[in-house]
Amino acid sequence: MSCPGLHCPGCSEGQTAGILGGLVIGAVVAYEVSAWVAEHIWEIGAVLAVCFALSVTASMALEAWADRRGARFAAAHGILSRTDVILPEPVRAVVVEPKPERAAIAPAPQVVVNIFGVPSPGQAEVIRQAIERR
Repeated sequence: MSCPGLHCPGCSEGQTAGILGGLVIGAVVAYEVSAWVAEHIWEIGAVLAVCFALSVTASMALEAWADRRGARFAAAHGILSRTDVILPEPVRAVVVEPKPERAAIAPAPQVVVNIFGVPSPGQAEVIRQAIERR
């Protein structure tokens, strides 16, 4: 009966020699590669710096291209950019008084609704209707 372990040559049916040979070859290759890297460290650093600069340049160019493409799409479809819809006034608060019949049922505090920008009378009516439905 043979065991599947690799702990001794008798149990591994001769596979240990192959594994040990692979480990020795791997150690020699690692030693040679580390020696080569130590000899060429400046060249490796220069190549890394050039690759980094090229990748940053390429990503910035692609981002600028995407921005121009998005602006063309928005202009073609009438979409406003964020700078076109920046609020001309700071946020205001509107106090909506509760209906008298609801106040009789349960004491309800005043409701404060934030309105962004300059509200129109239609917006105020929509907000009042939404509060009444609650």
